[in-house]
Amino acid sequence: MITEKPTIASSLSNIWACRQLLMQLWKRDFAARYKTGVLGVAWAVINPLLMLALYSFVFVSVFKMRWGSGPDVQGNFVILLFTGLIVHAFFAEFLSRAPLLISSNPSYVKKVVFPLELLPLMPLLGATINLGIGVFLVSCLLFYVQGSVPLTIFLLPLILAPYIVLVVGMSYFLSATGVFVRDMTHVVGLVTTISMFASPVLFPLENVPENYRIFLYLNPLTTVVVQLREVTVLGIIPDLRVWAVYFFISMIVFFLGLSWFQATREGFADVL
Repeated sequence: MITEKPTIASSLSNIWACRQLLMQLWKRDFAARYKTGVLGVAWAVINPLLMLALYSFVFVSVFKMRWGSGPDVQGNFVILLFTGLIVHAFFAEFLSRAPLLISSNPSYVKKVVFPLELLPLMPLLGATINLGIGVFLVSCLLFYVQGSVPLTIFLLPLILAPYIVLVVGMSYFLSATGVFVRDMTHVVGLVTTISMFASPVLFPLENVPENYRIFLYLNPLTTVVVQLREVTVLGIIPDLRVWAVYFFISMIVFFLGLSWFQATREGFADVL
């Protein structure tokens, strides 16, 4: 019997049809991360706070770095720095797990009829919750330092949506490739580290010579870091043309990643 290869449309339809199963996978994955710890889910808040304290000490107290001018220059630096860090943390957390999402679940591939399109989505809930906690902490810091939060923060979903779509597309590509190339986990670890220093996570984009900024925009983190800072901290409406280009690229990456996943899925069982 010849079975048709799944198409992009059928895959998206399958994900929607199996959304209840996906919710169960998300809940189990999120619970498994914290159930063995004494503090449990509290680590989801403790981790970003520790990260904030560490980077603030290193960059503000040790290196005496500043961002902008004014009486709250140190506080603003901490907030702007942390905004970039939470964007990178989502990227690193999601993609570091992607290469093992299929190979670490061989029973789903071999023994049961299972919608494999769901596996690359497993880190989505936990990573998104951590991102949301980070944004909440940024809002609290803003209120503490500046006494208010800009109304442009309501544009936050508009900024984050294409970023999440792009990272999911990369997850599909990496999870499929990781089945055949076992070194992919090491490659991803290196790439996520480089991505932090090759984007304005730790420094303002304005510090980079204009001739070199185009290279930073090749990094998928750059646009979202800049625009997230604009809407959450600076109270600036981002350039919609830049957002539109980023959205278009995100959709291309998503569809290419899912297409690669569907093209290679028949070989998963042979390798595992």
